[in-house]
Amino acid sequence: MNRFFPTRLVDGFKNNIRKSDELKHSVLNDATVAPDRFWDVLSYTGTISVFLILIQVVTGLLLLFYYSPNPLKAFESVIAIKNEIPNGFLFVNLHTINAKLIVLVLFIHMFRIMYVSAHRGPRKNQWYTGSVLMTLMLVTGFSGYLLPWSQQSYWACVIGTEAIRTVPLAGDLIVYLLRGGKEVAGPTLSIFYMLHIIFLPAGIIVFMWYHIKKVWQTGVAAPPEMIAGINPETCVGCGVCERICPFSAIRMMSGTGSKSMPEVDGGLCNACRLCLDKCPTQSITLKSQSGPMKTEPIFPHNMLHRMSATVVTIMILFAGVFFFHGMLIEDKIPADPFITPDRIKPDWYFMGPYQVLKIMPSEFTGLLSLLAIYLVLVFLPVIDKKGPRDPEKRPLYILLVKTSIFSFIIFTIWGFLS
Repeated sequence: MNRFFPTRLVDGFKNNIRKSDELKHSVLNDATVAPDRFWDVLSYTGTISVFLILIQVVTGLLLLFYYSPNPLKAFESVIAIKNEIPNGFLFVNLHTINAKLIVLVLFIHMFRIMYVSAHRGPRKNQWYTGSVLMTLMLVTGFSGYLLPWSQQSYWACVIGTEAIRTVPLAGDLIVYLLRGGKEVAGPTLSIFYMLHIIFLPAGIIVFMWYHIKKVWQTGVAAPPEMIAGINPETCVGCGVCERICPFSAIRMMSGTGSKSMPEVDGGLCNACRLCLDKCPTQSITLKSQSGPMKTEPIFPHNMLHRMSATVVTIMILFAGVFFFHGMLIEDKIPADPFITPDRIKPDWYFMGPYQVLKIMPSEFTGLLSLLAIYLVLVFLPVIDKKGPRDPEKRPLYILLVKTSIFSFIIFTIWGFLS
């Protein structure tokens, strides 16, 4: 069996080279839809989030050298990094504020996907992996919030883990495992520290790689008015497109002579590109129902647009670090298990759910409501399978999406003010 190992190794190496050449050719020669409206520019949020995550990894690694995951030293080590280490202030604030910004960009990315119904068909796996990534990022943010071991972070962890206790049957066990005991103490800090620097980042890297891979294979979601267009001169009427269309948007119609020709229903087509990939004669392209489709080369035009949006976002990040850190980072005092603060605030992206828990009759009811909302979002491809993508043709669905965004904003503001 070992004698075949070199052959397999060489074959695998050649296969990777072939895929790299195909990717290089695709980047240098292919074109993509050009942004025409502000909503189209939001498709860059995926690229922006990747760069922000890279910044988070780099700053986290730098802080790792000086941070001490010990309840007696954690708070002082953060203060020492900011005051004694060269550029420590920059890296601490950059890591803290960037964590808040990543979640905001991911939320925008998610709602944009929902708005243009890009979670259907072949893209459903991207939605599922994206949902896992979002969950991992939120849990990573929650674990990192405790690490400074400040008064707010300590009591936010106490309240956050205590809410889990209402889960039937397994609630007490989950809380015990998360805390490493009955109370939030040294073992809790060690557990959260290991989750934050090893297990959660490893999961994020794996799912992010798979997510990007699938996005590249299926292409960035096209604007809602885009549909598949058939070239009658090269189409041979084989019917492959009709058989593989997951939305029943293509039907074979009688054409000239004995050849049948596919016809695309613009109201059902989701521009999923599955028919483009499977057409043996490459006779299918995307076209716009509202007029000529604007395209641009991936390299350098689309890449420059994405880099420009990323640079602007990073400039906003550094503006927050240098000029608005007082507003974005609350004043920290050492954790004291014997003194409960007047107001316990989680990070901004948990503020809305925290407010829901506060106004519900019981924590169990609140958790059940939040779990129901979460499951609806995760399994959206199962709930919303077919129908037109154009927002103007889906008023009820778009109303629900806008209501979700508005409710999240209202509950978040309410949580800050209450």
